[in-house]
Amino acid sequence: MLDPAIEWNDLFLFSQVVEKRGFTAAGEALGIPKSRISRRVAHLETQLNTRLLNRNSRRLSLTEAGQVLHAHCLAMVEEAHAGVEALRHRLERPVGKVRLSLPLALAELMASEVLPRFMTQCPEVQLEVLATNRSLDLIEEQIDVVVRGVGVEPWFHSSSLVQACVCTAPWALVCSPDYLQKRGPLDTLASLSAADTLLYGPQRKPAEAQMRLIGATGQIEALPIAIRLQSDNLSVLRQAALAGLGVCGLPLYVCRDDLHAGRLCTVLPAWKPQAGHLVVLFPSRRGLSAAARALIEFLKQALPPLMEGV
Repeated sequence: MLDPAIEWNDLFLFSQVVEKRGFTAAGEALGIPKSRISRRVAHLETQLNTRLLNRNSRRLSLTEAGQVLHAHCLAMVEEAHAGVEALRHRLERPVGKVRLSLPLALAELMASEVLPRFMTQCPEVQLEVLATNRSLDLIEEQIDVVVRGVGVEPWFHSSSLVQACVCTAPWALVCSPDYLQKRGPLDTLASLSAADTLLYGPQRKPAEAQMRLIGATGQIEALPIAIRLQSDNLSVLRQAALAGLGVCGLPLYVCRDDLHAGRLCTVLPAWKPQAGHLVVLFPSRRGLSAAARALIEFLKQALPPLMEGV
């Protein structure tokens, strides 16, 4: 461990005096007065209790102790330069680890094609994917990039984060054909109100016995409902709908295969359970790595076609 009385700058100044072969040349190269450099080197000698340089009016030479210290100072300067170059490399090229958080359902959808495509485009990037629906503290948990689905209300309230809306994520009201056959037609708001509802919502909040629906022309209806099941996990709601337990609102990317295969069907297509959007969240752009920036730009390009294909 370096003696706390020794200053790193003094070691650097000493090395530059040796490299430039004098105090005057070192001062000119560094833009520092010769007298200041001389004082700092003299202070270093005092702290080390040894002479590092032999000085006279015509030449300057290293003592044996100075030769030993100078070799280590050169290594110190070289390592510092290498560190700066390594950091510059990371800031200019997508390289290194990026921690990405995705909702569970979206993570499953992106795992087979979207994420592998990014990793092929950026082979020097290592992804660490956290698939979760819970709220995150990006700074505390060292998350670089987060993708979340949001409604009208913002997902976060921190001024230290940047939010970029990527695309719309269409939602629909769905149920199984068996449930529809059992309950009868669900073709009016009144019939939907009387049906069993599988409600998406945070468990930490008490469930409100109503569903907010958006009509084709933008009108909003707060529909009274009978809640059969509530969950903050879209996969749980999808499985419950497939089991014939009721009607739920789901993003189409969660249930598109079920709709195509006839395992689920839409009800009241003129009404949507919410206006969903996918957003990318990340800490302040200042200090954002090239790898994180590359992932953000990739997601902005890759997610809209993925949502359009549902």
